[in-house]
Amino acid sequence: MALRLPAPPVPPGLGSAAGPGPVVVFLPAHDEEATVAAVVARVPALVLGRRVDCLVVDDGSDDRTAELAAAAGATVLSAATNRGLGAAVRLGLAAAVERGGVAVAFCDADREYDPGELERLVAPILEGRADYVVGSRFAGEIGRMLPQRRLGNLALTALLRFVARAPIGDGQSGFRALSRAAAADAEIVHDYNYAQVLTLDLLAKGYRYLEVPIGYRFRTTGRSFVRPLCYLRQVLPAVWHEVNGHQPAGAHDALGALQPSPRWARPQSQPAVGELQPQPRSTRPSPNLGWARPSPQPRLVGPRMGG
Repeated sequence: MALRLPAPPVPPGLGSAAGPGPVVVFLPAHDEEATVAAVVARVPALVLGRRVDCLVVDDGSDDRTAELAAAAGATVLSAATNRGLGAAVRLGLAAAVERGGVAVAFCDADREYDPGELERLVAPILEGRADYVVGSRFAGEIGRMLPQRRLGNLALTALLRFVARAPIGDGQSGFRALSRAAAADAEIVHDYNYAQVLTLDLLAKGYRYLEVPIGYRFRTTGRSFVRPLCYLRQVLPAVWHEVNGHQPAGAHDALGALQPSPRWARPQSQPAVGELQPQPRSTRPSPNLGWARPSPQPRLVGPRMGG
C-alpha cells in the first residue's frame, strides 16, 4: 500500500507552442440560476488572439440554470440527472476535446472565480511551458474566505502536496486549465469531486504542473456542496485509490486483489457528449462583477463565436 506517488512530477519548462484551434472554457453548474449568466458574460471572446468558446455543463439542475446560461451566450450541455461535480467536469473535458480546444479551462459558475482572468491560466499552455495550470487563490488576492474554509483548504493542500511530491499551493482551486493532450488523457475516478484526483492523475502521467495567482471571492448566493465530513469520506478513499492505481507493477501485490468501489469507479452509464442537448449561444454585454482581482483582458465588442 502506497501513500505517495512513485516519483516527483515533471517540472514546467520550455516546450512546443500549441497549434491552431480555439480555447474552450466550460462551467460546471448545478442550480446556479442566480449567477451563471453573469459568469458566462465575463468569459472573454478572444484570448491571446484565439477564439474562446464557452460551454456550460448543467448537471441536472432543478432551476433555470440551463435557460439563463444559453440566453447569456453559452452552449449548454444538459444532463438529465445530478451526478456530481466530478462527473460534470469529466463531461466538460470530453466535450471540449471533441470541439477541438487546444487549451481547455473550467471554473465554477457561482462567481467565486473571474473568467476574465482566463489568459493567466491558458498562456503557459499556449506557449508550451506547462500542460496543467491551476489558479492559486493563496498566491493571489482573496476577497473573502470563511476561516474554517481557509483552514480546511490549507490542510488538504498540505496533504496533497505530500502525496503528490509536488509544490502545490492550492489543491482545491476551482479554476484550472489543461492542454488538449492532458484534457484527453485525464481520468476522474469518482463523480463526487475532481480536485485532488485530477491533479494526482495528471502528475502521475507526466504532465507538467504550474500554478498562477488568481483572485477569489466567497459566493454570496446558493449553497456549496461541500460538507466537511461528507467531503472527507468521499475524497480520502478516492485519493488512496488514485495513488495506488499509479504505483509500479509489483509495488503492492495485495492491491491486485482489490476491486474498486462503484462510488469512485468510472461510471458506465454516463451519456456520451453527442447524446446531450446543446443550446446555442447568444451575445450579452459583460458586467463588472467586482472580483477581488480585476481581469487584465480587454473585452472585445462584437459577436461571440460558439461551438
